[in-house]
Amino acid sequence: MEEQEKFKLEDFVERIKGYRARHTELITVYVPNGLDINIITKQLESEKSTATNIKSTSTRKNVQDALESLIRVCKQMKRAPKNGVALFAGNVSQVEGQADFITEVFEPPEELNIRLYRCDQTFVVDPLEEMLEIKEL
Repeated sequence: MEEQEKFKLEDFVERIKGYRARHTELITVYVPNGLDINIITKQLESEKSTATNIKSTSTRKNVQDALESLIRVCKQMKRAPKNGVALFAGNVSQVEGQADFITEVFEPPEELNIRLYRCDQTFVVDPLEEMLEIKEL
């Protein structure tokens, strides 16, 4: 990995780690290279219909909005990029009732070897942090 790519990755990871939701409404999706993006789109649509069961009205709306945002991103892609793609979406506002939605699409400098869907209070960045570790001495 080149220095510029490493710097870009470090900067992105730090920024994404800084976000925290009030409830479990931040969505992280990792798509490995070679995986049909339509599979991910269908999974997100399925999760969106499951999200109707969330009791809290604001959390339900935030999760559904984040999923809808990611579905739109996936539909614009024909296939996953060469190294795969990391998708992040959610309401990162710290004030109850206010919306500060983000949708981030990040193509990592190294190949992603993981498929992941997670809805939590924080974004999952472990696979990206592993890319920053020194592999050879």
